[in-house]
Amino acid sequence: MTMSAETLQQFYAAMAPWLALSLLLLGRNPFLSRVRMVGSLLLAFFLLRFPVEGWSMFAWIRMMEPNPSFTLTGLLGVLLYERLSGKKIFRPEDWNAAWLVGTLTALLLYPMGLGLTHVDPYAWGWKSAFPYAIAGCAMYLLLWGNRFGIILILPLVGSLLHLQESTNLWDALIDPIYGAVSLVAVMMAMHDFSGKLSSAGQASPSGRDGE
Repeated sequence: MTMSAETLQQFYAAMAPWLALSLLLLGRNPFLSRVRMVGSLLLAFFLLRFPVEGWSMFAWIRMMEPNPSFTLTGLLGVLLYERLSGKKIFRPEDWNAAWLVGTLTALLLYPMGLGLTHVDPYAWGWKSAFPYAIAGCAMYLLLWGNRFGIILILPLVGSLLHLQESTNLWDALIDPIYGAVSLVAVMMAMHDFSGKLSSAGQASPSGRDGE
């Protein structure tokens, strides 16, 4: 028995909320029992099915974001795997690449929706050249040993399998949540870097008073 396209799309759309809620329920305790792990995963599932004014929590979430990006879902999957296994599969440079790509794509895509530009990059998501651009970026990262390149392949695979309602490749690549988190992460990294530069300047001989 095969699932319909609509069922597959609903199943995929539920993945990101389930992964995120599971991570939230697991908390930050470094010592997790199997009971806590299984209980958190099951509780997240049942909470998403809990009815609120006739709709499940998942239905409310899907109304706000019907097309979670494959990039966001992949990153949440990485976080959950690391949390359950206690093993780090993403290094700092892999996360940096994820936040940088998310920031750049958000800055390219969303200004049109805010009325800040007349250029419509969203239309590029239907162009035949766009998948090659994403594939090229993924290959570049992989050649440099960056594991985020694997995640960047997911939008292409998910789009080919029609796991989203949207047929626009932008929706497979980025969503507002991934874009917002990426922007915050990049701004925090820039703030930390600026602080380190300031501290280094004060500690250097040229930055000392009276010398």
